[in-house]
Amino acid sequence: MSTNPLARLHQKKEWLTVGLMSGTSLDGIDAALVKWQGQGADCKAHLIEFCTLPFKKAERAQIAALLHADTETLCQRNFWLGECFAKAALTVIERAKVAAGDVDLIGSHGQTVWHAPPSVVRTKGGTASTLQLGEPAVIAARTGIVTVADFRCADVALGGEGAPLVPYADWVLYRQPNRRVALQNIGGIANVTVISNDLEQVIAFDNGPGNMMIDALAPLASDGADAIDREGRYSARGAVQDDLLEQLLRDDFLALAPPKSTGRERYGEPQAQTWAAAHRDRKPCDLLATLVAFSACAIADSYRRFVLGRGSIDEMLVCGGGAHNQTLMQELAHELSPIPVRPFAESGVSADAKEAVAFSLLALATVRGDRASLPSVTGASRAAVLGKICLP
Repeated sequence: MSTNPLARLHQKKEWLTVGLMSGTSLDGIDAALVKWQGQGADCKAHLIEFCTLPFKKAERAQIAALLHADTETLCQRNFWLGECFAKAALTVIERAKVAAGDVDLIGSHGQTVWHAPPSVVRTKGGTASTLQLGEPAVIAARTGIVTVADFRCADVALGGEGAPLVPYADWVLYRQPNRRVALQNIGGIANVTVISNDLEQVIAFDNGPGNMMIDALAPLASDGADAIDREGRYSARGAVQDDLLEQLLRDDFLALAPPKSTGRERYGEPQAQTWAAAHRDRKPCDLLATLVAFSACAIADSYRRFVLGRGSIDEMLVCGGGAHNQTLMQELAHELSPIPVRPFAESGVSADAKEAVAFSLLALATVRGDRASLPSVTGASRAAVLGKICLP
């Protein structure tokens, strides 16, 4: 075999890859070690190991503060996050009792700090752009493994939203013969991929707030006992404030037709705190219950506006942190009845590992030169090879 690492990857028939994902909810870094066999649409995945390295409270605060950081801080945090991602990769490899030298590739989503795609700058002005931190050169240097990162930039450069990027992987891994399934992720932001037999019929877009605003109010509703609405227990104690919910649902992003994407700049902690302060006459648990209902209603409304008109849905599978929030799941089931709504884990695949697995596949597509973006989803002028490659 060639000593050139990229040439060596092309000569292989199966690959051992790590996927790394840190979402807008800032829970931590998900790491999945996956064995891949096959090519293109016929790729088969075997999840060998999965783990999450949680961010400490101080680390979460440091990352959240990057929204308003100076250039020096951004620069340093980029390399610090690279160290964090490298640690996560080495941890999942060690737990699998695999030698790092046997791993072919790492795909790292990075940590989104700012996302201003075409749908945003059309109304606010400026240049379409996106920024994920977690320097891939650091990951490659610390692990000794070829690393692919910055997956969103190529699509944004071609006029696309740069999100969502996982629909290609969703279609490869989870399509079911003659069934139309909605894979609903509820992380910091909510996004959906609707898959059927035909790749050209995939629908995917960010469909509203996920957990970020909910998490921002959880400490208040729990009297400081919890950083999240764990299992929906705090929102379950509250009563939805219908007048406030109606106001929230007037948000113009929800009515915007796909392709569209959003992030913490619209549905982040500052927005939640400002909203809660404006309604401090209401009980904290009532405000939290209202935000949970906001996420559920926004998701359900997006289906009615943009999905169900193109065909019925056989089932919705929910992944991300929202899958563990029983109050949110119950709201979704109520809003979308009679469509079956259930956690993704019930399909036999870990809901928590899904996006990390997807980025391990996207990295493999990058080194093969495969165009893994879907212009019909992102609005880009053409499909792109996603990601930037760093050699160790």
